[in-house]
Amino acid sequence: MKTLYLCGAGNVEGVRLANVVNQAEKRWERIVILDDDVSKRGRKILGIEIIGSFSLLSRAEPLSAEVVNLVTRTTRGRQLAMQKIKQCRLRFVSLIDPGVDMTGVEFEDDLTVYQNVSFCAGARVEGGCVVLTGAVVGHGCHMAQGCVVAPGAVINARVDLGQGVYLGTNASILPDLKVGSWATIGANSAVIQNVAPGTTVMGVPAQVLISQGGGDTVEGVMPHVSLKPLGDRRASPKPHDADSYSVTPYSAALVKLRQAQQQFIQARRSN
Repeated sequence: MKTLYLCGAGNVEGVRLANVVNQAEKRWERIVILDDDVSKRGRKILGIEIIGSFSLLSRAEPLSAEVVNLVTRTTRGRQLAMQKIKQCRLRFVSLIDPGVDMTGVEFEDDLTVYQNVSFCAGARVEGGCVVLTGAVVGHGCHMAQGCVVAPGAVINARVDLGQGVYLGTNASILPDLKVGSWATIGANSAVIQNVAPGTTVMGVPAQVLISQGGGDTVEGVMPHVSLKPLGDRRASPKPHDADSYSVTPYSAALVKLRQAQQQFIQARRSN
């Protein structure tokens, strides 16, 4: 009996997606949920039972068992869940809503894509990534392993996301920018410059909440944190800043927009 193990009971939408995919493709005869919270055992989510903890994966038959990691609240939490699952050496599989057009998109197994997502041709997505409802991924984009793109977020053309990046709900990244590994972009933010690894930014335009090396607290807003401009050129660069994240700090699209604004203002003044 081919069985799909959904790891993480906190993601109801993920359970629904698994049902939708199975109804369309008839891939599994049985779907079950695993969660390390023992108080959830025996409950059902959309008719699918939580049968126990992640440790049950060690008893699964490798030839007939497949796994999806539904942990998406934070990328670090997702990584920890993935490390537990990998110890059992079972096959990770992708869950992609049947209505999403993946033509021309290069992706690995263990990709989760929800309904109404728009993928442009030429995008490249590594394993373990999640793209939630209504997000947009532009052409030529690259998402490294374990990224989470929240509902309604927009990744414009040729953006490069490092490993474990979390892009918040309705956030937007302008074209040609780079976001370093384990960076977090808060909800409704507009990213107009490169984001250094390990940095948490938020706002319009996005500003730094937690700088590089600011501890393990990411993917959230710390209280009483003062904002500072993203990529302040007056500050002396740190030794590990001497990389591509500071070479081209502004999006080419933003530069063109500013040039057009200046030309418009000059034209108005001359009339």
